Amino acid sequence: MKYKAVIFDFGGVIELDGGGSMLEDIAENLHVPPEDLKRAYFERNHLSNVHNVKWEDMMKEVIRVFDKSKAAEDRVMELVRERRNRSAINTELLKLFPILRREGYKVAILSNNTSDLRKFLGEKGIDKLVDEIVISGEIGFQKPHKEAFDIAFKKLGIRAEEAVFVDDSPKSLEKAAEIGYHPILFTDNESLKSALDKVDITIQ
Repeated sequence: MKYKAVIFDFGGVIELDGGGSMLEDIAENLHVPPEDLKRAYFERNHLSNVHNVKWEDMMKEVIRVFDKSKAAEDRVMELVRERRNRSAINTELLKLFPILRREGYKVAILSNNTSDLRKFLGEKGIDKLVDEIVISGEIGFQKPHKEAFDIAFKKLGIRAEEAVFVDDSPKSLEKAAEIGYHPILFTDNESLKSALDKVDITIQ
């Protein structure tokens, strides 16, 4: 068996947000170009992903780059709440986890997130479906950096080349060749099954 583990991102893979881009919606709300908003966001998201600052508090710093008013902050936070209320757990995907484990693969979650995610996964019972959970805010490293993946591989007891990593963000996968794991860009469940089948991970 060439691969020994399948590792999944959380947001956009296990949790689906109902479509569209939150950052683009926020940019529209603030009346700023999406590229400017994304630049400000990615310059600061390490505060949440690495230093475990609550995502909402980090986002408020981003908002203040463009509009320091309380009204703008309240508008954007309401937009965030509305989008999160539309999000849903990808239950069809979760059904694959026990199948993968029965077939001898380890299953893990590697997410750029805060420690709040671990509590959420516990509340939903998702923690019991996986072998390891690695959260950037707890380890001090974020995807796509090698250190985050190395910690996940070590916890799983595998080498990089024995891992498949599934993420909806091309940015998170951009160092796959350098690190050595097999990347799969997630778009939907059926495409994922097809991509796994191509690397001889067949889900019956």
